[in-house]
Amino acid sequence: MTVRTWVVLAAVSLLVAGCSGGAQPVVSDDFDGVSLDRASWVAYDGYNHASGETWRAAQCTVSGGVLRLHADDTGICGIASRTQKTYGKAEVRARFSAPAGRGLAPVFLFWPQNDEDWPQAGEIDWLECYDTTRQSFGSWIHYAGPSDSDESDRAGDFRVDMSQWHTYGVEWTSSAVRVSVDGQVWHVYTEHLPSGPMHLALQVNRIGPVSGEADVEIDWVRQSG
Repeated sequence: MTVRTWVVLAAVSLLVAGCSGGAQPVVSDDFDGVSLDRASWVAYDGYNHASGETWRAAQCTVSGGVLRLHADDTGICGIASRTQKTYGKAEVRARFSAPAGRGLAPVFLFWPQNDEDWPQAGEIDWLECYDTTRQSFGSWIHYAGPSDSDESDRAGDFRVDMSQWHTYGVEWTSSAVRVSVDGQVWHVYTEHLPSGPMHLALQVNRIGPVSGEADVEIDWVRQSG
């Protein structure tokens, strides 16, 4: 399922720095401070007229060594790395509140450097959860179809108790995208792969009428490329 209407505001507002060279750590955050590291991350904030969403940066908080993304009927929450990379690996140690409110879906993704290049530049949604019990999730690869229409390949559902701590990973190369949980690969994409710079984003999106609330707690993030 697509998330571009929820990402437009953040993608347009990003002020990002490109990286080059061989495999090396490009993002490493244990969230040990008292607030989000704004030198490394952008917190989405403001109203998106295209989708009718309200992003609230104040709902992205850091305390006790954990980043918390909170969403409810007043607004949703997300952050994006300021670093752009083509290919590499990312891992996120996270747990999800359960049961979660209806209409709120966490997503971990790679989004194109330039928003206007979508869908031609592609999109990797390597974790996207619509299960309010937080017992399963899927993943998507988006790409441009005929007449530049949005097309997607989907894998899912992978069953795991997301209310417990797990490490969710992705490895993106020129020949494959591998999605993993706790180091074990559960799906490999080999077609319609993006090939240009992207940034890592962590979000809780609104996918319909909202009832209740949803939280994602993130212990750490690692990205290399």
